[in-house]
Amino acid sequence: MAERSKSSATVIAQVWSDWEIQLYVLLSFVLQIFLFFVGSLRRRSGHKTLVRFPIWLAYLLADLVAVYALGYLSRHVATTTMNRDERRHELTFFWAPFLLIHLGGQDTVTAFSIEDNELWLRHLLNLLAQVWLALYVFWKSTPGDRLVVPAAFVFVAGIIKYGERTWALKSGSESALRSSGASNGAAVKQVVRVGAEADLQYSEIVRCALCSETGVRDVFAGRKLHQIDSEASEKLTNNVAFEGLEDGEVHFKIVEIELGLMYDELYTKAKVVQTLPGTILRCVSFISMIVAFVVFVTMISGGSYYSRADVAITYVLFIGAFCLEVCAVFSVMMSPRAWAFLEGRRCHTLARVVCARLQARQWWSNSMGQYNFLSSCIPGRTGLFSALLTKIMGLLGAKQLWSNILHSKHAEVSKGLKDTISTFLGELQPESRVPFHAPPTSLSSCPSFREIIRNDFTQALLFLHVFTDLFLHKVGTPVITEETRGLMEVCKGMSDCMFYLLAVHPAMLPVGSNVQDLVEEAMESVKASSAASSKEQFLSALADGSETDAFQLTSKLFQEAQGVLLQQDLGAALKEVVSMWVPLLVYAAGKSSSKEHARRLSMGGGLLTFVWMLMAHRMLGDIGSELDLWARDPAEPIILRPDTVSIRGFLFEFPADD
Repeated sequence: MAERSKSSATVIAQVWSDWEIQLYVLLSFVLQIFLFFVGSLRRRSGHKTLVRFPIWLAYLLADLVAVYALGYLSRHVATTTMNRDERRHELTFFWAPFLLIHLGGQDTVTAFSIEDNELWLRHLLNLLAQVWLALYVFWKSTPGDRLVVPAAFVFVAGIIKYGERTWALKSGSESALRSSGASNGAAVKQVVRVGAEADLQYSEIVRCALCSETGVRDVFAGRKLHQIDSEASEKLTNNVAFEGLEDGEVHFKIVEIELGLMYDELYTKAKVVQTLPGTILRCVSFISMIVAFVVFVTMISGGSYYSRADVAITYVLFIGAFCLEVCAVFSVMMSPRAWAFLEGRRCHTLARVVCARLQARQWWSNSMGQYNFLSSCIPGRTGLFSALLTKIMGLLGAKQLWSNILHSKHAEVSKGLKDTISTFLGELQPESRVPFHAPPTSLSSCPSFREIIRNDFTQALLFLHVFTDLFLHKVGTPVITEETRGLMEVCKGMSDCMFYLLAVHPAMLPVGSNVQDLVEEAMESVKASSAASSKEQFLSALADGSETDAFQLTSKLFQEAQGVLLQQDLGAALKEVVSMWVPLLVYAAGKSSSKEHARRLSMGGGLLTFVWMLMAHRMLGDIGSELDLWARDPAEPIILRPDTVSIRGFLFEFPADD
């Protein structure tokens, strides 16, 4: 029995030794196919772990497998002393330039995260090293062989593809972003203004997004409005006249395309292949592959001693490369820049086809993160397996990560929420160079509300998040209209979205570095001082003022707000709560960092990024007119330079000495 097991192990080891390189090359090819077709999904499903994790794993494995395969070939170079059976597999060394093509990556995912772009110099060094290694492998393996001719052409394609990747990474780096400029041709030279009576076609929406592309790039580079070129700034702030057009769907659709274009620049090869030099290089690469394939087929058709399996794998590599190239060309053609190119050359029929394809395309997930504080600290009854897994994660030091995964979810961004945000920003936009305020709310008259707003932003979000849960709990679920149900969803969605950012992505908010400690402390306080076994019991006790001291201000605010909210019509009361959250969302967006928004684009962007970009179009936020939560002192215009004045705005209006 032992001898049989030993013999089986020997056979398996021998088979693995004979076919190891073939398996690695095929695995490398499969990873490239996966990255091409699945890599683009993260822009609209990047928040889903089941989508993001496989892409991340494939992105890392693709380079690892290709580099290892090249190293394997370098250690097993062919020699003139090889026996006949070994020489049958000599074709494997012809695969070295194909591995260079694989190292060049796919058009749909050049960088997985924003930090990858900053490592372009490392990729340049890797390019030089891997090209030298591939040349060494082939030079040592096929002296004077007929494979030299097709291999030379595949080498050209491989070097171009790998070079494109390095170029794309450099183009997406922070320094390149700050120094770049772009033009989209005659189709978008005219500034587009959208009036209240406009019946927007999708082509006009695309035109609007392309018009402001340069200004959007400057905003992502971290520039203020007064630092942006005057023409780019004009197109950014005036290509959509939001006044009178309160359709939030249109506004979000324009920003959706703008962010899609930025995603392409930062995380794909779009910035390379959609330029004249990039197009020329891509054509040279494709022609080189065709010539190499023709020469290879001619060589094989005359008969050869190569392994049939190796020949079949070589055909797979060639045909696969052609198919991916054709798909890449189709992907480039179905882009807003391609539409602008066709419009500029009066190819209106093709332009309409591209526009129809763009309209059917989903550019982002249309979702916002949700995380409920009380549900995470008072989860109710949990299963034995869930409790055991939580304990294991705690021992591994991943308790916070596991908690975020366990309690985070995503909800659709409704049309009602989009309209609410667009309407608020329209009312907030300053019309003159004087300090301005947001429309007043009834909650502003409550002393506890003022105290909460003047508090630390982290604590203010936490108190108001629990207050929203408390309010929705007390109003219950009466027979309600469709409009009222929509308002309740907006209230709940915005509250949970803001806490999701606080708990999972605090870098997106104007909070301190100790935010995780503060949230953890609040959770422990609730768990330690509350006897409630469910979220509903806790909220009922909090409404009576008999719960933990940690949320005394929330309980006090609810007592004061009952006279303002609960005595109103339910719809009016819900609008008051919405009018409390929209300014907080706008304030957080206005204070957020462009670098963090660029980082979040790798997952398609979130609601805060959309609000931030809408504010940039209206010259709001730190990019233009600064926004504070409340008037701390009499506001004076802030002189940034002799010809530029930044206007300060206030989101909640009440006296500073109240």
